[in-house]
Amino acid sequence: MDNSSFVKVKEVVTQWIKDNEEEFESKNIVIEIVENNKERLYVILSFGECMAAIVVAEPDFAPYRFVSFEVAAMENGIPTMPYSWYDEEGNTIEEIIKNLDKAIDVALEYNNSQSTASV
Repeated sequence: MDNSSFVKVKEVVTQWIKDNEEEFESKNIVIEIVENNKERLYVILSFGECMAAIVVAEPDFAPYRFVSFEVAAMENGIPTMPYSWYDEEGNTIEEIIKNLDKAIDVALEYNNSQSTASV
């Protein structure tokens, strides 16, 4: 794999997280950077009723090229994955950012629907 592409994607996703910190905070999204080194960026986002993980890595075997975004939740005591997105060969930086933005919106919408359903 082209390591320079991986490095660029990791830098862009790291910057996207920094650029959105205030917006995440205003929407009560808690961010925890679990790992950030030359091999991997691993971030957990807590939305309240669900959690998400962003992984940027060069996987040996995975359903993505560099970026994975997975939302996990519990519904009636059963673990579920209401949304996931994985980049693939040919995705541009703009497409990756667009899909990360969409994933945040989907997770927020899911969280809000679960919050109102449990009231």
